[in-house]
Amino acid sequence: MPVPARAPELPARSAAGVSDRRRIGERRYTAPVNLRPQAVRMVLAHGLPVVIEVVAESMTPSIERGAKVKVEPATGDLHAGDIVLVLTDDGAELLLHRVMHLFSEGEARYVIHQGDAPRSIFATCLRAAVVGRAVAFPHTPSRPLPTLDRLDPRALARFQRRRRASALYSLGHRMTGSLHLGDRALTRRLARVYRAVARKVVG
Repeated sequence: MPVPARAPELPARSAAGVSDRRRIGERRYTAPVNLRPQAVRMVLAHGLPVVIEVVAESMTPSIERGAKVKVEPATGDLHAGDIVLVLTDDGAELLLHRVMHLFSEGEARYVIHQGDAPRSIFATCLRAAVVGRAVAFPHTPSRPLPTLDRLDPRALARFQRRRRASALYSLGHRMTGSLHLGDRALTRRLARVYRAVARKVVG
């Protein structure tokens, strides 16, 4: 789910406009600025929160398009079920996804992430690409974040199936890595096939 973002409690939009209002005693600013994904990453890296606007539907129905979500730096450990902000490999987009599984390969740490939408497919990134963690809906404080304990039974069952599929994928990923097959075209093709099959079978 690509998302525009807001910065230091400075609202931001990655590749889109940003605005907010100055309030007495708060670190809030008003200025129509464009914060691109790398700029959002830098703001979070400095320990400041951002507010993102969801512009896609990969997290529906948990988080709908147009929702504003407060994101804080992703310090500390991640856990399956966390809703996180991921910077894509090319640095062109930010994705709001849920953590499905975490694993290590040598010294590298990986995160498998996926949206809540039934048609969303999972992807793998380095831990360093997870730049933020969703914590609240700032414009509707009474609305709880859709943590695992708040998902309905059907959504929770889908998450659990996807988590098992992600764990199986990570096992295959580590095996191909140990055999030095990770960069081969055939292995990449098989990974794409696995994702497609997992989406159809697991949901």
